[in-house]
Amino acid sequence: MRSGSVPHIALFLCVFSFFSCAGTPPAPVPETPPGVSEAPAAEKPSHPESAAPPASPASPEPDVTAPGAGDPSPSISREEYSRTFGEVETVIAELNRIILAGDYQGWLQHLTPAFVDQVMAPRNIEAINQQPVLKRNRIVIRTLADYFMYVVVPSRANVHLDELDFADSHRVKAIMYVGDRPVLLYQLEKIREKWKISTW
Repeated sequence: MRSGSVPHIALFLCVFSFFSCAGTPPAPVPETPPGVSEAPAAEKPSHPESAAPPASPASPEPDVTAPGAGDPSPSISREEYSRTFGEVETVIAELNRIILAGDYQGWLQHLTPAFVDQVMAPRNIEAINQQPVLKRNRIVIRTLADYFMYVVVPSRANVHLDELDFADSHRVKAIMYVGDRPVLLYQLEKIREKWKISTW
């Protein structure tokens, strides 16, 4: 299920090396929250960021082990894998649109409270603000809106889904391949029939 390269790959790799949504936060930081990944980066940030990290809380280098394409977990049928893949692909396309438009309020609608708490944890914010790309640009993340603008927007506006890694039928990791390397985009949880960026 791999696809071609994504724009801004430099930014993407940098962001993911620190925030890997699909991972755990650096020493004092919590594991990458649910999603927005999160995406391509130009230096060493973690989520959205033109000059910042990607859309998930800070976390160490991504170490994602994803099932092979079309090879769902033993407890997940191929039918459920395919159905969920389509649902998540639609959610990611919507998130791409929202992030590309810089629609902060729209992005908020896709987050769980637990994800917000994890991103805004003092130790996580401190770790994010230590990133060279932010310091160089004299950017300080203080609010969730700052995180969205400087970490998520630069790193998650143009990602695509290649694989799903199931925890169970309501919790999945959305994975994209950069070359042969699997990178975690989002951790998603299905709540009241809607997939949201979560922490589980």
